[in-house]
Amino acid sequence: MFNAIILTAYPEMFPGNLSYSLIGKALKEQKFNLETIDLRNFGVDQRNSIDDEPFGGGPGMILRPDVVEKAVLSIKIDPQKNTERIYLTPAGKLANQAKLGNFSKLDNLIILCGRFEGVDQRAIDVLNFEEISIGDYVLAGGEIAAQVLLEGCIRLIPGVLGQPESLLEESFSNNLLEYPQYTRPKVWEDTKKVLHEVPEVLTSGNHEKIKEWRYKESIKKTKVKRPDLYIKKEQDK
Repeated sequence: MFNAIILTAYPEMFPGNLSYSLIGKALKEQKFNLETIDLRNFGVDQRNSIDDEPFGGGPGMILRPDVVEKAVLSIKIDPQKNTERIYLTPAGKLANQAKLGNFSKLDNLIILCGRFEGVDQRAIDVLNFEEISIGDYVLAGGEIAAQVLLEGCIRLIPGVLGQPESLLEESFSNNLLEYPQYTRPKVWEDTKKVLHEVPEVLTSGNHEKIKEWRYKESIKKTKVKRPDLYIKKEQDK
């Protein structure tokens, strides 16, 4: 079973979004396990401090390496199990669908959530944390980023989604964005009294033509919105 272990100064933020919808159902059905470890339990001095001022000066505070190490060493898992440690940071390698797929196959994924100005680099290097980013922007901490990354992993676990075949056609599969989707009403009249119809092929009942249309729309959408993905798809050929 996929086991997510979160190192955080704010364990009360979990499970957060992971307690809702299909992901929340999977958590209740124990299709994955979520554990939080409070970094403040390993703080120093009478205040249980977990951070300190950066050497060399500068704003903000830095998570101490000794605190992170003690938190990591408190984790009791089978050393034979497939385990990875990641630190969520804007400076990390950008996560993608393939990366999430690899994570979802692990026995244990240990996630360090940064706060303040970050984590002492020695802790990241010595404890073998892989630096991962969910995007080119900065958040106040890694907790929301951890929930984003975990949702992306957990939905890939067999049995979590009601229709697993949908994973084969969604965005980023085969380096393509997903085709446009439509539902009822077949003809929609907006507030400006303009009529908008569903593409006729989708109501034709001809599954081969529908499949062909969807593929062409995926190609078209990817060329316009993510030409980098389209180039990669062409190179993969």
